[in-house]
Amino acid sequence: MKIIRHKKNFNELRGLTFVFNRDGSLYDRFLLLDKFWNMNQAECSMYSIIKNYKVKNIMNKEDGSIASFIKLPNGKIVAKSKASFISEQSIEIQRIYDNDPTIREFVNFCINNNIVPIMEYVSPQNRIVVPYANTDLILLRMRNNITGKYLDIENYVDKLDNITVADFYSEHTLDDLIELQNVVEGKEGWIVQFENGRMIKLKTKWYTERHNLFTSELRRENTLIKLIVNNTIDDVLSQIPEEVEKRKEVEHITDIINNYIKNISADVDKLLKEFKGDIKDFAIRHSKKSKKLFTIAIGVINGKDKFKLIEDKILNDTKHLMSAKKWIKDNEKLQLIKY
Repeated sequence: MKIIRHKKNFNELRGLTFVFNRDGSLYDRFLLLDKFWNMNQAECSMYSIIKNYKVKNIMNKEDGSIASFIKLPNGKIVAKSKASFISEQSIEIQRIYDNDPTIREFVNFCINNNIVPIMEYVSPQNRIVVPYANTDLILLRMRNNITGKYLDIENYVDKLDNITVADFYSEHTLDDLIELQNVVEGKEGWIVQFENGRMIKLKTKWYTERHNLFTSELRRENTLIKLIVNNTIDDVLSQIPEEVEKRKEVEHITDIINNYIKNISADVDKLLKEFKGDIKDFAIRHSKKSKKLFTIAIGVINGKDKFKLIEDKILNDTKHLMSAKKWIKDNEKLQLIKY
């Protein structure tokens, strides 16, 4: 396997998957979408900068869950959502792959040719805001898994029979979309890719209002934590001018949450090394002295996703305003002590 090494690019970390052989050697790694921002959310996505970029294409932003696939050393192709192989979404994506020969043939072609098919799982059962009449996997992008280059989907039309592809728009400019944001309904928004490879997203006013994402929500720490943990904070940040101090507070709390997840995950892994196959014995030895970690460890032993359990614990511990303020303060102190 040939993997071209890039300069450090932390934007690739979301959804990046490494697959190892039984002997511990690297079998392959699979890319997803690199991280990109709402317009005016980050320094690199400010209108003052991107207005000078040449638009390459504009794609409809689908309102579902990201879907991709990896290949195991035994040849099996496995579905995943952005960060899980066992979430409800990833299980449904796998079911679609297993039962739809058209999807399966297309995905197999891509994976076997070092192409990552990046799709969106949409369904009436997976509704966020935009209603979809049917369950489907919508093709968003195709990437070369070796170089990371985004491929032109139109070059693969012979492979796309009965594959749903996200709508592309050639008649709009960036300024057109900014105007349309305020009037278009029934749509989440658009993803704009520029000739230099950069991408940004714009969401409609209709969508953000129905997603209950208002800047005023940032005044409450419990709501702020919920937005960060549920990965919807980006949508709120895009509504805040870049000079507002609240951005620094959001980044600070995000760092606290990320460090908390990392530290608890490592501690749970350490505790799980003490599990010898007997849950009762494990409970007797650890349920009292490691109560916070024990509950998560038992969940992992029973097949639940560790990071989802940690996130649920954060949300439960911070669901009220005062408890959220205390949680931030306590974990801020712990991080200062630890580092």
